[in-house]
This record gives sequence, structure tokens and C-alpha cells, in this order.
Amino acid sequence: MAVNVERTEQFVEILRESSEKLVVVDFYSTTCPPCLVVDQILGQLASQYPTVAFYKVDVKKFSDVAMQCRISATPTLQFFRKGRSINEVKGANKTAIVQAIDAGLSDNGGETAAAFGVVGHSDLTRLVLKTQSECLNQDDDHPMDNIFTEGASRLQSDVDEQLVIHVSFNQPIRLHSLMLKAPLEHAPRSLKLFVNRTDVGFDDAEAAEATQQIEMTKEIYERGGVVNLRYVRFQN
Repeated sequence: MAVNVERTEQFVEILRESSEKLVVVDFYSTTCPPCLVVDQILGQLASQYPTVAFYKVDVKKFSDVAMQCRISATPTLQFFRKGRSINEVKGANKTAIVQAIDAGLSDNGGETAAAFGVVGHSDLTRLVLKTQSECLNQDDDHPMDNIFTEGASRLQSDVDEQLVIHVSFNQPIRLHSLMLKAPLEHAPRSLKLFVNRTDVGFDDAEAAEATQQIEMTKEIYERGGVVNLRYVRFQN
């Protein structure tokens, strides 16, 4: 049967566990009838798939985790390998759940996959702690949350062209590269990156020495907006 998550920190441990095996996480609500069906399904599958770890997260009790994983309905099952979500199934569909498990067991966990064209690396968006991240000078109609979603939504400054963005993660990471997507006429031109600094304001960003400074050119955006970082400086 699926193990109930009892504390927020346990979810970080689950992500670490997914480095060794496939992990299935059932996001459920106590007032959701289909969630009871999924619970029964996972109880059956746990014996059929002894190498797979099954967990349950109450979305009301752990709303921060549900928000981080972008859960919009229950029941939703997410499948994790190598610290990243590789699949998602919504609803009490046993066939779809079994297919996702089988696919996850054959997945290589992203070791040779490409995230946005960066071979050997995966997207870290799901590891972002949005509740502990912030953007100074953002337009309320175009907030920072938009940079973590697909589609035409965007992050935009409120007054001038400067933004200070603080991004927190739920575990230590190794940051290989960044991808910026924007129309050329509105795209950022200069980036100053700081590691493990939560106190950087506009004056600090101007005066302090950055961990890395990047000039974004037209050519970079035309190649997809991916820019490599000084990898050894972004491993924390």
C-alpha cells in the first residue's frame, strides 16, 4: 500500500529515493471519492511492483508541496525518477497508471535525455520553492510565477527595465544552464547571477561582484535562449 507523507521534509527524501527507483506519488483529498478508488488500485499494484515506491500526499495538509508540483485536481499521480517528474496521471484510471509505471521502469531517469536541448541534464522547474522565491519590481499582472509555466504568459517589470529575482530550491542542485524565452524587442540583455544570496537588492546588484555575468545576444535567443553557466560555481 502507499505510504502517507507525514511532513513536508519527507518529500525531499522521496525525491532522493527516486534516484534509485521509480517513485509514485498519489496527491489526494480526503473529500474526493475517486481518491479512495486510487488508494485501492495502489494497494493492488504495490504487491505487483515490489521495486516501486508508492506514497500519498494530502493536498490540503501539504498545500505547499501540491503547489510546488502544480497539482490542480485530485486524484493526481506523479511518477519520479532521478529527482524529476517523468509522468502524470489524473483520475482513477488503472490502465493509465499501470502504463505509466511500466514506462517509468523502462525510463533511464534522464541520464541521456535532453532538457530543452541540453543533453544529459533535466529541467529543475519542479524543484523550485515558489513560496520562498520572489521578484522585486514585478508587474502584478505579469508576476514571476509566469516564468515557470508554458504558454504566452510572461514576467514583466512594473516601472523600469530592472528586476531582481530570488529563486529557492527544495534541495541542493547543480545548475548547468539557463533558458530565457522572450520576444527580442523585450528580452533581457544583461544578467547578473548570485549564488546563495538572499539579501540582494537593486543597489547590491549594481555594486556587488556577481558569481557570473552574462550578456544575452540576439544569437543566443535565436538558438533557443539557452546559455551555459560556469558549472563549478553553481553546484550547491
